[in-house]
Amino acid sequence: MESGIALFGGSFDPVHIGHLFIVEEVRAALAIEQVFFVPAYQPPHKSEAPQASAEARILMLERALEDRPGCSFLDWEIHRGGVSYTIDTVELVRQKYPRKAKPKLIIGDDLCADFGSWRQSERLLELVELVIVTRGGSVESDTIKEYHLIDNSPLPVSSSDIRERIAEGRNYRDLVPPAVYHFIEENGLYRSSFAVDSIPGE
Repeated sequence: MESGIALFGGSFDPVHIGHLFIVEEVRAALAIEQVFFVPAYQPPHKSEAPQASAEARILMLERALEDRPGCSFLDWEIHRGGVSYTIDTVELVRQKYPRKAKPKLIIGDDLCADFGSWRQSERLLELVELVIVTRGGSVESDTIKEYHLIDNSPLPVSSSDIRERIAEGRNYRDLVPPAVYHFIEENGLYRSSFAVDSIPGE
């Protein structure tokens, strides 16, 4: 039986039911005791910055995960600022949890083809056990040789689609956890007048 911890990175702008479903599929398949969501300050492979502020994305994750045992988040990349590189986070995880087995890194199959362009990709593969989930891509890669492949059912939902729906005034209620929906509505996130650097409550 597998155990230990797993890392699941992304912008989470906003976190949605597809993210949560993937993580539960991985936990069920590999019996992982703890999954850490790792929100990026600025993803290296995206030219545009997240629309919601770092604070808002953290608060949405808090609300989405508060009733999910075995799931939490690490805000290290948020506090580090700048472009977020997975290798830096994995190195820190290895330092913080030295007695744990190799952390597992969850990625979508849509990221496999370009995995070799990730910073220190070969070193990264030495430090983690790769877990690949189905997102409509392919596991074919010149870099990736060993991995766990999860036979999951991908949900047709994305953060970009949700942001577009909100901006256009269309329904999105059931695409995010209820607490996240209420947070977005209460703070006016992703509306045309929404300020990227706004902080809820201020």
